[in-house]
Amino acid sequence: MDVKTYLQTKNRLIFDGAFGTMLQKKGLKPGEIPEELNFTHPQWITEIHQAYLAAGSQVLTTNTFGANRYKLAHSSHNVTQTVKQALDLALAVRGEQENIFVAQDLGPIGQLLAPSGNLSFEEAYEMYKEQVLAGEERADLFILETTSDLYELKAAVLAVKENSRLPIFCTMTFEKKRPHF
Repeated sequence: MDVKTYLQTKNRLIFDGAFGTMLQKKGLKPGEIPEELNFTHPQWITEIHQAYLAAGSQVLTTNTFGANRYKLAHSSHNVTQTVKQALDLALAVRGEQENIFVAQDLGPIGQLLAPSGNLSFEEAYEMYKEQVLAGEERADLFILETTSDLYELKAAVLAVKENSRLPIFCTMTFEKKRPHF
């Protein structure tokens, strides 16, 4: 059953939890690229997926939060390799279980969009498109998470909608506005 059909019958979907926090507990060091662990410590990724599944999660989120070309610039793997490896790990844990889904995670790019920063909307769109194309044939859905810039979220949503037929789930983060003195 696909995600859309499942939601039409059940009206709920339980996602897993924070991946980065779990990686830190496993030994991710400050400054390390979390997505590199898909290759160097795949057992950690598998164990995290298994733990969330055992806790009742219906959605396994891939370790691809920062799998964009900006954040992977100093990685030994490119976007496509990283996304495919993360999907392989999550799909292996899911196995043949019914009503367990794999969400490809798309996090913020890590650069500010113009006019606050130097990244254009078009460049952001292309970065997200690259991630979408790398995984859309094997993921069940996309989760766009922890975004604080609506303009960046728009680029991500458009990249998914224009390059995939998969469902999109979005989460945002908000900062308390600080008074100006």
